[in-house]
Amino acid sequence: MKTIAILSSVGGAGRTMLTAALAGLLAVRKHPVLAVECDPANVLGLYGGASDPPRRGLASYVTAEGDGGDAALEGEDGVLWLPWGGAGDDGRGPDAAQAAAIDSILHGQRFWLRDLLSRVDLPANGVVLVDTAAWPSIHASQAIDAAHLVLVVVPPQPLACATLPRLRAELAARNKATLYVANAVSPALQLHTDILVLLRNLLGATLSPYRIHADAGVPEALARNENFCVSAPHSQAAHDMQGLASWLSSWATSEARRTVAAAGGAS
Repeated sequence: MKTIAILSSVGGAGRTMLTAALAGLLAVRKHPVLAVECDPANVLGLYGGASDPPRRGLASYVTAEGDGGDAALEGEDGVLWLPWGGAGDDGRGPDAAQAAAIDSILHGQRFWLRDLLSRVDLPANGVVLVDTAAWPSIHASQAIDAAHLVLVVVPPQPLACATLPRLRAELAARNKATLYVANAVSPALQLHTDILVLLRNLLGATLSPYRIHADAGVPEALARNENFCVSAPHSQAAHDMQGLASWLSSWATSEARRTVAAAGGAS
């Protein structure tokens, strides 16, 4: 299996939305998929169909509150969802002391998430998508170290462009394969058009040709507990996500074959 970390250098970039959409689209392409949330925001489960913030999840493994195995949710499309968890009976998250303790563990064990995911039993063509907090953070760092590919979501915002060079330098230092994708793009806005030109010049071939167009139907689908690509399959944004999913499917399949060949097995 291959792990793809989905991150950004700013908040509100659309990481979780894209993680949820790609999980379903990769499952349609016959990849066993596990979507993992390494982000205390604890909202990925809502995209997976949960009605309330999940109490158990990845955080359960960090704190050793059981093995957390019963925290995984399975969607109708076969996607397995492992949210962050940590919500209390009142719906609130962990208090400051609990959050600090979890962060301390993650800081002390750099490859904690990578080692945990190595125990996941998915076939060679399986894909793990890791939705993580904005970089820089310990959660993003854990996801990067666990990833075979880093998918960087770049909204067409000046702040995202300003922080991108530092993130690029970090990923290069860690020798991580990286694909950048522009998200929530409105071509009618001159600022967005200018930023896309800047990104093409800066990122070259590492910028995905599939830019995700802005669409008001994306948050509306979440509010209705629907899959956007299913509820609006003919929209431009859904078409964009389909293209990106096809690219990732091709990458995952090629990497799986390479891994099998290196191990001396049949593809």
